[in-house]
Amino acid sequence: MKKIFGLIVLVSLCCCSDKKDDTNETTSNEFRDLTQELSVQEFENIKFFILDHGDRQTYCERYLNNPHYSFEGFETYLNPETVRANIHSDPDSSDFNLLVIHDQNTEQQYYDILVVRQGDLEDEEIDYDYPEGMREGKVYLLNYYEYDLDSMELEVHGYLEIIKNTINSH
Repeated sequence: MKKIFGLIVLVSLCCCSDKKDDTNETTSNEFRDLTQELSVQEFENIKFFILDHGDRQTYCERYLNNPHYSFEGFETYLNPETVRANIHSDPDSSDFNLLVIHDQNTEQQYYDILVVRQGDLEDEEIDYDYPEGMREGKVYLLNYYEYDLDSMELEVHGYLEIIKNTINSH
């Protein structure tokens, strides 16, 4: 009886620890939820600020003429949510769901912040393969290059403060 009880406990512990590791691996390796620091509405405010007060610059081969704003010490760009239909980053063709922060003076240099709006996960026109675990109504810091997300999140906090302060002063 003791052996059966011990086996049940061991199997339960293994199952629980495997489930926990899968969840942490997805969250800690691919993305980090920033919604507590940057709400969907704040993301939208940043987007509108860049569209209203910024200019246009191409920063990568995938998109052309991105909405751009130069904050003190770093650059920001908006990427369209439908690349195939909006390679020229035209606000009349599609919305923007990715804020790119570029700081050429840091090792990381690029920080990608993705908003997942209500209905996005089911929208087949959006050109983004959402990792498992992302939820609608959230804002995420993405990790394309497998940097340390804890460090990235700390660094992004400083950029977001500058962005929010700049927006609030206009």
